[in-house]
Amino acid sequence: MIDDTKRAKDQLKIHIREQNQAHILECAEKVFARQGLAKTTTQMIADEAALPKANIHYYFRSKKDLLEAVLENILELWLDSVSAFEEEDGPKLSLSRYISEKIDHSRENTNASKVFAMALIGEEPFVLEFLQAHFVKELAREKQIIENWVSAGLMKPVSTEHLFISLWAVTQTYADFDAQIKIVLNKTKLTEDDYEDAKDFIIKMILSVCGIK
Repeated sequence: MIDDTKRAKDQLKIHIREQNQAHILECAEKVFARQGLAKTTTQMIADEAALPKANIHYYFRSKKDLLEAVLENILELWLDSVSAFEEEDGPKLSLSRYISEKIDHSRENTNASKVFAMALIGEEPFVLEFLQAHFVKELAREKQIIENWVSAGLMKPVSTEHLFISLWAVTQTYADFDAQIKIVLNKTKLTEDDYEDAKDFIIKMILSVCGIK
């Protein structure tokens, strides 16, 4: 009975700890996106989270530790949010799905996308190492699939690297530069229809470049 009580208390402590960390990271992401990586302070994050600064440092020793935890969450979300290419699905479905999911990710995780972009611009070592460890291998897999589609006559030969660079640019801009998009569209807020129009245009453009009917 004593062991069960202790186990329950330990599980409750773990649950509370996880909740507190998740809350802090969510608030940190908002502040980093709003203030920029350099200008953000732990006090700003504490104010956003409505917690004493000491509580922030209880879970994260420094701003650097906090930023890396935020970036790790963002990068894992980014990798998980987009389906990998499957050769049997063919290029039209795979590219259309990829673009659609990337636009959805930008719409639903605007702050995350902005923080990621800032970290890339600032060449944060954590982000560069993560991408080297995870995405380079995935890109090689996608390149082989694209080459197989080309060999099968399903699409024109393309530079896989520049294809993905272009895909990231045209999809992430709807989060990273949403203010510019709103000015161009003469709107104060982007609607679901705006994102759907973006998907439709980008999909048609990419499929055309790749010679996919």
